[in-house]
Amino acid sequence: MKPVALLFLFLSFNLAVASAAESAAANRARLDKIQQTLSTEVPRVLCLDDDFATGAQPVGDAYSKAAANGFRSVVSLRTPNELDVARERAKVESVKMRYFNIPVISSAPQVQQADEFLRLARDKSNHPMLVTCASANRVGAFMMILRVIDQGWSEEKALQEAIRIGLSSDKLKRFAQDYIASHQRNAQ
Repeated sequence: MKPVALLFLFLSFNLAVASAAESAAANRARLDKIQQTLSTEVPRVLCLDDDFATGAQPVGDAYSKAAANGFRSVVSLRTPNELDVARERAKVESVKMRYFNIPVISSAPQVQQADEFLRLARDKSNHPMLVTCASANRVGAFMMILRVIDQGWSEEKALQEAIRIGLSSDKLKRFAQDYIASHQRNAQ
């Protein structure tokens, strides 16, 4: 190959890498701005990526702000004895988002609930998705499952993120680890 052609390829590659890095930084800045917008009404909110934001129980204008920032759905992991699910659904649907409730009891999470969460999370028409519970403890466990099972993350990396999200319960951590182990054995 001629030196000029090699130089052109080298410069093109470097330009592409620089452009990708700049684009990633701009996207992170956009997500940080959305996170800041939601932070007053969604405790512990984290905009993890283009598809998922997590947090504790939203209050005030949280759903209006989420909808204005392009969110398409809300998944609540709270049980009916923790909140009025019908009222919550009405608030979410009034701003043209989808509402899903998977009533997870922190001390007794069920395999079917994790299966349902994965089903909803796999449906791209639900993205971006806001995933909530009372304190983000359950959210952390379910996001850990998603990251490992569907996105190929290491369990250690997913656990670190889950703790950052709000995972604090040993019972939920063990549930997530057992679910992951079971599905990894079944995949082999």
